[in-house]
Amino acid sequence: MQRPIEPAAPAFQDGAAYSEAYGDIYWSLDGGLDETRHVFLSGNDLPARWQARRRFTILETGFGTGLNLLCAWQLFRKTAPAGARLHYLSVDKHPLRRDDLAALYRNWPVLAPLGAELLERYPPLVPGFHRLHLDGGRIALTLLFGEAAEMLEQVEARVDAFFLDGFAPARNPDMWDEALFAQIGRLAAPGATCATYSAAGKVSRGMAAAGFAVEKKAGFGRKREMLTGRFGGMALSEAQRERRALVVGGGIAGCLVAERLAARGWIVDLIERREGLARETSGNPAGVLQPVPSADGNRLSRLTLAGFHYALRRLQDFSADPQLIWQQCGVLRLARDTKQVERQRCIAESGLLPEDVLRWVDLEEASRLAGWRVPAPGWWFPQGAWVHPPALCDAALRAAGEAVRLHTQREVADLVRTDKGWRAVDSAGNVLAEAPVAVLANGHLARRLAVATTLPLRPVRGQITCIPAEPGRAIKAVVSREGYVTPATSFGVHVVGATYEEGATDTLAREEDHCANLERLRNLLPDFAARVDAARVAGRAGIRCVGPDRLPLVGAIPGDEGLYGLLGLGSRGLVYAPLCAELLACGIEGEALPIERDLAAGLAPSARLDVAP
Repeated sequence: MQRPIEPAAPAFQDGAAYSEAYGDIYWSLDGGLDETRHVFLSGNDLPARWQARRRFTILETGFGTGLNLLCAWQLFRKTAPAGARLHYLSVDKHPLRRDDLAALYRNWPVLAPLGAELLERYPPLVPGFHRLHLDGGRIALTLLFGEAAEMLEQVEARVDAFFLDGFAPARNPDMWDEALFAQIGRLAAPGATCATYSAAGKVSRGMAAAGFAVEKKAGFGRKREMLTGRFGGMALSEAQRERRALVVGGGIAGCLVAERLAARGWIVDLIERREGLARETSGNPAGVLQPVPSADGNRLSRLTLAGFHYALRRLQDFSADPQLIWQQCGVLRLARDTKQVERQRCIAESGLLPEDVLRWVDLEEASRLAGWRVPAPGWWFPQGAWVHPPALCDAALRAAGEAVRLHTQREVADLVRTDKGWRAVDSAGNVLAEAPVAVLANGHLARRLAVATTLPLRPVRGQITCIPAEPGRAIKAVVSREGYVTPATSFGVHVVGATYEEGATDTLAREEDHCANLERLRNLLPDFAARVDAARVAGRAGIRCVGPDRLPLVGAIPGDEGLYGLLGLGSRGLVYAPLCAELLACGIEGEALPIERDLAAGLAPSARLDVAP
């Protein structure tokens, strides 16, 4: 059961931010910047240790003000090799609010540009993992909001340096317990280092038990001593590998995983059977971006919440692209019945999600937000949006640049294992592409390939209906329940959807399905629906690919090395695809994962083979 995040409320004492809850300061009274540089950067022998590395990983206990991140980022930017990437993971039980961070950052003008960029992408205070890309992707920040030992137990990473910066052990003993030290030992890469301002015996003994050779060094300012340590074993040299992949499928799954690999220096051949990108289910004029909260923090809820916020940050990353089409209009999720009214209200008012993520609205406010009378109260997601999936696919490939080579009107009939990896061939045996790594991102069509016949996937036909927009009949927000309707899109239509037909694979639009969608519209916005001319509607059908429990399959496909899948996105492709593409790219590269390891393990194809699709 997840617990609501209780934000910190910093005060000031003698020029330093101060926690009244813990009775301790956030940075040294002798200077926060200099303390960070002495204790954590010099204490971990940085920047020398990342000079010859393509990737370096830091884990911090106690994000606090983010000062350590900003200093490490600034140093990495100045001294790391071109193309190198820094993974920075930081846990905090009581993170600061964005406004409090903004006020604190005025103390360090030299870090102002980096602080501003962090604040632009700073996540809402929701329990769990939050992956942010900073500095054009050179910095991957993963914020872990929750109890330190619990959060670290869910981390999957090989950490090169530890910044142990929680409040003092005497004031915050729960953080510095045996469970935390055990997790540090599990996560440490051979030759990893650690540093902390604390010289307490409890810390020294805990790090020694975790496998670190610990020594005392001169502390900073009025603090006489600090601790540093080195984990057993020799630091491993980075494996030299050929970073080439072929990706099958040019929808949002394939385009986004190709972009994520390209961001890591890979060359990708993207193979699409149609004449262009997003011509199948990803070709709908609009899809809805909204999470699925729950009271118990189940897998669906955790994944959709993380995916929702990550997708918003990726759209923000792509926002400089003038051809990206989306609207953050907010999403209303109406309750189905009296029982669900109480359930939704309980979840919204539990405090688990802040009001900038989820708010309960009554019938009057819901109608005002929609711009039309609605038949029920419900959830309001103020950050919810609709997105044009083809524009997102195009933006991803433009961001990837020449690193992605697109092959259209080429259908993969087979994937053949070779001495050097994988060969994609067409029905005539012609070679379409070859690479050490292959990724299946072609939905239900993946099961046509011999290497994927055992995957628990099933096709589900879905048809949308497009209603011409008219002056004076604006819908202000996406309204959803058992179906959805969008505001007028850039194409001059409201999108209503969608049907859900198990097993069907034909894609011709049907009149009876338009009728079913118009009935959905009547259940959402009855007054708006009453004036729709059914003779003027149009639409399209596509085939979704659905996995067990309507969760995607992400990761290595059992049986053959170098074969991966990003499949089963179902009707939540916009929520799942961005985060799952990042998850898959991290898994392929051996990087710190962007989500909890139990959640990642549950999505792996190897864990799903015995589950009914």
